[in-house]
Amino acid sequence: MNALPALDADARALLGPAARLLATGASCAVYTDGARVLRLAAPRAGESARLTVQAAIQRSLIAAGVPTPQVLEVGTLDSGRTYLLEGLAQGDDSGPAAQGWADLGRALAALHALPRSGYGLLEDRDDELRGVARTLGGGLLSRLNLTWPFDASDPNAQALIAAAPDLLAPLLDVRAELLGLTGRPAALCHTDLHGEQFRWQGGRLTALLDFGDAAVGPPEWDVASLAFFHGWPVAAQVAHAAGCPCGREAALFGLLLSLHHAHRATALRRPDRLDRAAAFGRSCARRLTP
Repeated sequence: MNALPALDADARALLGPAARLLATGASCAVYTDGARVLRLAAPRAGESARLTVQAAIQRSLIAAGVPTPQVLEVGTLDSGRTYLLEGLAQGDDSGPAAQGWADLGRALAALHALPRSGYGLLEDRDDELRGVARTLGGGLLSRLNLTWPFDASDPNAQALIAAAPDLLAPLLDVRAELLGLTGRPAALCHTDLHGEQFRWQGGRLTALLDFGDAAVGPPEWDVASLAFFHGWPVAAQVAHAAGCPCGREAALFGLLLSLHHAHRATALRRPDRLDRAAAFGRSCARRLTP
């Protein structure tokens, strides 16, 4: 069993002596007692935990038939820390089959269809799903570590271009189209579809997890996120089941994700992530080349 940091004696109080650490992220520490999962606010500088609205999303998805953990309790401790207690999502080591990716597509379609207002990251409330920004451009900036192309900054100063100078010309060629993404129809998106966000059983999806970074933006955001973490063939398969386009707009949004992940990788001093961002940016540029 992992020893809990002294700071998270709150986890012991909520889960009991069987509590053990599962993971830490930008905004939360995650614990389990083997039957339940506790998400406990522990934000890094500049981050915030949005656990109240995460619980609201999960309840809405469960009502729509989407497999996601049952919300057991959500609240605020006397210390001011918010927490979300949910059922433990079960799975096996089989990984996804083709039907599992189709399951994920249908789950994302339900997420994209939830009523929402505003743009960008969500206000942490349980009565409605409202983005913090009034415009889609502002909404993108609330979630992604971006400046260019939304301001007059020097594109050469971007971490992605420092790592992959060959991407400068392709980015400049599509600058107007990148700005045009702010005119796309918007939906509630997951935005962070890496492999730890899913549970599979016999190749089928048993849980879609972690809506703390959910944001209102173009559905192509989720398609590009899938492509970044799982490759374009998987993204196309899931997008088909979700009823989302996986064409030029998804590749354009992929370039924005490349800029974002390169910035994050540099800030976190993760050269492996920087290489991945550059490789993905090149894959997006190839898809945009006639």
